[in-house]
Amino acid sequence: MARPLRLGFPGALHHVIARGNERREIFRDDRDREFYLERLAHYRTRHGFRLYAYCLMTNHVHLAIGTAKTPLSRTMLGLQSSYTQAFNRRHDRSGHLFQGRYGAFLVEKDRYFLALLRYIHRNPVEAGLAPRADRYRWSSDRFYRAGRGPDWLDLDEGLRLLDSQAAAAVERYRELMGEASAEEYDEVPRIAQVVKGDSEFADRVLEAAETPELNRRRLTVDSITRLVAASTGDEVDVLRGTSRVRQVSRSRAIVAYLAKLHGRIPFAHVAEYFNRGATTMSKDVRRLEEAMRDSAVVRKRVASLSRALGNNT
Repeated sequence: MARPLRLGFPGALHHVIARGNERREIFRDDRDREFYLERLAHYRTRHGFRLYAYCLMTNHVHLAIGTAKTPLSRTMLGLQSSYTQAFNRRHDRSGHLFQGRYGAFLVEKDRYFLALLRYIHRNPVEAGLAPRADRYRWSSDRFYRAGRGPDWLDLDEGLRLLDSQAAAAVERYRELMGEASAEEYDEVPRIAQVVKGDSEFADRVLEAAETPELNRRRLTVDSITRLVAASTGDEVDVLRGTSRVRQVSRSRAIVAYLAKLHGRIPFAHVAEYFNRGATTMSKDVRRLEEAMRDSAVVRKRVASLSRALGNNT
């Protein structure tokens, strides 16, 4: 089985997930967690990356890392190896502690930094480990709420995105964590199993890496159309027909959006399949993207189809 792509560049934002082998615990007590944070601080100093957020769960870890010149893979190798050795000595065990290689998404920082921050800090709440994010000790949430933290935690970028004034940024962060309508990180499109962001961002980073997406060759406009049609109750023949009904146009735009997102299929190819002009198709997709920004219902619908498409490829 092919390994996931590893993408990155200095300043890139990565969402890193390190899981315990066979879903077993990687922290047995607070001393383990303290030592993991010590190792994390050590490698931040050594490799010069930025640590924006963290959350230590029982059998996995979430990190938001801004990479420097040192590749993320080298940082994670040192961090996980040194922690595993210490954990094994302390608990008189041997063998692998982590589940193979860590998982990582290259996240579109400009648009989704705050969504990632909220997701990481709400992890204990979603898992039932704490009633509120601020009641969980082993995440960076408490430092954001205070507006200051240890030297090895980089709060400045996240707080600056919230407000230019420190006190206002802290207040805005607390509001963000309590907003039921805040943008959900789970709804951010996932592309080629390694990128979280919009299609244009994914195109740029994948082309820069000169590496094709893992699943795009399996996708066709027809297969994506059938998935969308099945979810909306439309007939494929209707979508390929002459109807200008708004719902039909929206479904065609969703097909074009997903085709570009997952398969990097040009809008012109989708337009040809639907017997439409490329300019019209591009305009419809722009309207769809505007609707996704303005409507949680539309955003969730497209995200659900995106996940279904990812599972089928």
